[in-house]
Amino acid sequence: MTHPYPERLQQEGAQLAEHSRGFLLPGESLVAAFGMRLDQFVPEVLPRRYRTPKPEADAAARLKGGWRLLNPVIWVMYVVSVPAGLGEAACSGTWRGIRRLFRGKVWHGGWESGAGHFVRAVRTGPSYSSGHGHKSYVLTVTDRRLLLLTTSSTVLPRPAQLLGELPRGQFARRRASHPPRHKDRVDIAFTDGSWVALEAERRIQVEQIASLLG
Repeated sequence: MTHPYPERLQQEGAQLAEHSRGFLLPGESLVAAFGMRLDQFVPEVLPRRYRTPKPEADAAARLKGGWRLLNPVIWVMYVVSVPAGLGEAACSGTWRGIRRLFRGKVWHGGWESGAGHFVRAVRTGPSYSSGHGHKSYVLTVTDRRLLLLTTSSTVLPRPAQLLGELPRGQFARRRASHPPRHKDRVDIAFTDGSWVALEAERRIQVEQIASLLG
C-alpha cells in the first residue's frame, strides 16, 4: 500500500520530527514521529481527581466567559439551544453505546495502570488549552524513549509541550489481535499488563508504528 501523495507524507513527517527535536536528550536519536489519537471509545471524561490544574487556560476561559455574559444575544441563543442540546446528547449517548458493543474492548488496566497514565497524559493536553478531554497528540519514537507531545498547528503555532514519556522496555506493541475492520488501530501494552488502543492519523503508517513499538 502506498500513499497517494508521498511528498505530503514526507513533509508531515519532517514537520513532526522538527516539532519533537527540542525534547531529545544529549546523544539521543529521533527515529520517527506520528500524528495519533486515542481510540474513539477510550473514556472521554477524565475523573476529577486526575485533572491537573491549568491556570493559564482557566484564566483565558474566565476572561472569554466574562465577555460573553455582557452579550444578551448569546444568552438568548443559550436558552434556546439547551433543549436541543439535551436531546442531541441523549441520542448521541445511545448511538455511542450501541457502537461500543460492536467495537469491543479498547483498553484495560484502570486509571492507575500504565495505560491509565498514558490516557491521562493525552486527555490532559496542553497547559494553554482548557478541559481534560483531548484526544490528539504526537507520538515520537527515539532510540531511548517514547514521547507524547502536544500537536502542532500551522494556524496558531504554539511551542510543543511534553505530555509524557516512557523509557524503552516499559512499553511494546500488544500482540493480541483486534478486529481486522479497525484498520487505523495500533494497541500499546505496558509492563503491568495494561494496554490501550490508539489510532493513527495516517492508515498507511499503522504497520510502521506497530513495528517501532517492538
